[in-house]
Amino acid sequence: MLDQILWGNSIEKWLITAAILLASFVAGRIVAAALTALAGRVPIAVVRVIAAGVQGPVTAIVLLFGARVALESLLLPDGAKVLIANATTFLSVLVLTWLCARAYDAIHRGVFEPYARKPGSSVDLHLFVVLRIIVNVVTWVVGSASALNSVGFEVSAILAGLGIGGMALALASQDTVANLFGGLLVLTQRPFKIGDRVEVGAVNGWVTHIGLRNTLLRNWYGREVMVPNKMFTDSVVVNIDAQQLYYQEARLRLDPRSSAADVQSALQILADIVRELPEIDKTPWIMFDKIDHGHFEIEFWYGIPRWRREESATIPNEYEKICRAKSKMNLEILRRFEAAGLRLAVPMEIHLKASGPGDRA
Repeated sequence: MLDQILWGNSIEKWLITAAILLASFVAGRIVAAALTALAGRVPIAVVRVIAAGVQGPVTAIVLLFGARVALESLLLPDGAKVLIANATTFLSVLVLTWLCARAYDAIHRGVFEPYARKPGSSVDLHLFVVLRIIVNVVTWVVGSASALNSVGFEVSAILAGLGIGGMALALASQDTVANLFGGLLVLTQRPFKIGDRVEVGAVNGWVTHIGLRNTLLRNWYGREVMVPNKMFTDSVVVNIDAQQLYYQEARLRLDPRSSAADVQSALQILADIVRELPEIDKTPWIMFDKIDHGHFEIEFWYGIPRWRREESATIPNEYEKICRAKSKMNLEILRRFEAAGLRLAVPMEIHLKASGPGDRA
């Protein structure tokens, strides 16, 4: 029965071919497991990560080798042998491409992402996400072109056609391309990061997501605003959270009947308030600025330390922090000025009536 001919070969040969294929698969799994076990003894973490990530491609390479040996042992037409040779060559190049892609993915997940997630890391995680996409696309494009070239396809003609089509597509989607370039600019130059409050165009809010085409901001009303990334290249971008202090200006106008000692006392009171209030930075700007008509003016600048997410349990956002500090500052000024007998200037309007013929002198 085993000598019976089926498709030009005996059943025995077909069974041997199937056994070789099964043995190749098992051998591939054994080689992959052995590679992982050997890598586990190496003290370098990245080697272990790569070995764990390339088990599939290693198994496929051994299986392809066994398939090539098994099929060549059969009696097949010349055309079928050429087809099998080309197919195995094509698949071998693709599997090697898969091996390279998996090796990079393993490095990306095991090395790059943990580094980006470390506190104080100088590289944003989104930058590695973009890098991963670019490396994978380039790897597969080069690998696919090499695989096609290995079986006789004219890759240059295909690439030329893709270039013309890509140019037409780029012209038809200029906004999309502009947004993609804007996204790459944001992710590489890092003018802001997730969690920062920024202002771009008429949008003011906190960054919640940075994508290749759009960036999401959450505004004061809790609404998610999708901002096209090209706005970050076409508009002025203000990173409000890049500053360490929120500066506040207060122009205090004293009653014009105040003496020099009163003005000096007011300056000292402001310095004392800044020194004693924990909500205020200790580097104010206080000066006697103007002797004007109807008032003496003191220019007073003070800083409020930037709101941080660690404070969210007691202070929900930066606006709340600024309002609390301003309210406390203004109340302290009024209390201490009142206790010291200092009077603020009261705006006065004087209406002059022109004299007429019937008016008395």
